Amino acid sequence: MKKIVLFAALTAMGLASTAIADVLIEDTDGNGSFSLAEMQAVYSELSEEQFVALDTDESGELSEDELKAAMDAELLPK
Repeated sequence: MKKIVLFAALTAMGLASTAIADVLIEDTDGNGSFSLAEMQAVYSELSEEQFVALDTDESGELSEDELKAAMDAELLPK
């Protein structure tokens, strides 16, 4: 529950981020999704090919749902 509160607080401050498990990924451009660069800031080993595979809606960015699905499927560490 604390993770959701953290997300709500960061979003309210205009610093949209997502906190899933012990991972904090910042949405540095504030667009509500996560770019390859934003993801690589946390997952430096993440390749563009892996990122594209996680981007199931082919938007070029990961939504929170796509990020959660990747973690639930253990495609990204929690």
